[in-house]
Amino acid sequence: MRTAMDAVETSLGSARFDEALRIAVRLTEVAPKNGDAFELLGRAEIAAGLASPNPAAQQAMRVAAATAYSRAVELSPPSAGLLNAAGVAAQSSGDPTTAIDFFMRAAKLDPSNPQHPLFAGLALLQTGRIDEARTALEIARTLDPKSPWPVSALSGIALTSGDAQTALALAREARVLDPRNDELRVPEAKALRKLGRHQEVLTLLLALPQQARMTEAITWEISSAHESLGDRPAAAQVWAKWAEISGTPEAAADAVRRWTEAGDPIQAATWRQVARQRGWRGDERSSVPKQ
Repeated sequence: MRTAMDAVETSLGSARFDEALRIAVRLTEVAPKNGDAFELLGRAEIAAGLASPNPAAQQAMRVAAATAYSRAVELSPPSAGLLNAAGVAAQSSGDPTTAIDFFMRAAKLDPSNPQHPLFAGLALLQTGRIDEARTALEIARTLDPKSPWPVSALSGIALTSGDAQTALALAREARVLDPRNDELRVPEAKALRKLGRHQEVLTLLLALPQQARMTEAITWEISSAHESLGDRPAAAQVWAKWAEISGTPEAAADAVRRWTEAGDPIQAATWRQVARQRGWRGDERSSVPKQ
């Protein structure tokens, strides 16, 4: 068993993920009551999924990893680290409810670790349990007052609750805690947009270097601010740049909509063709206008 486990670790370390997965599966077959074997299988499934270029295969491996980690939790002595890993695997597989249970159990075993209530809070948000999420995030914030992430998540809660001013204050507090993290500008931009301060959104985000602005969340906020200020061509141009980089059919289809609204049928037709080439099969009447 030890030799086989070492072989899995070696294969993982050498990026031979298919080999690691084969050995790990075999381990669980010959030792079906060994929690360490199932934890190793979960790690191998995650690694193989991350390396796969196929989205369907990635999702299947995330689900398999979550199943393996759940089995490892059942077979192993109580461990906050294992519970946390199982929670991450469950959430990645699309099962936030199970993830919440694992994170909460981890927090009971290791109450001084801010990661457990933070992850629980984010999963609770995903399931719409806002009050419980706020409580968990406040605990995480108290345990690690230097972390921007619970503060940023609390900003999101304030915004969805209709308190844009509090959301803005919290978003700015989070950004002060980690001023080099560009993504922390997004919650601040969302709060400013809610308050109708669209020019401030552009000032905040256009201060970033071009490369740093090339994320979907930041591009969305910049484009939306241009739209709100009545400059639809600028909004379409910004989004089209992201659609070019991202390579997704959804981004290309949205570029069609934005260029159509900007009054440029030539660009709209060009991006309609790109969307089709990328496999877009949405409702063409609403998302991709006819030529």
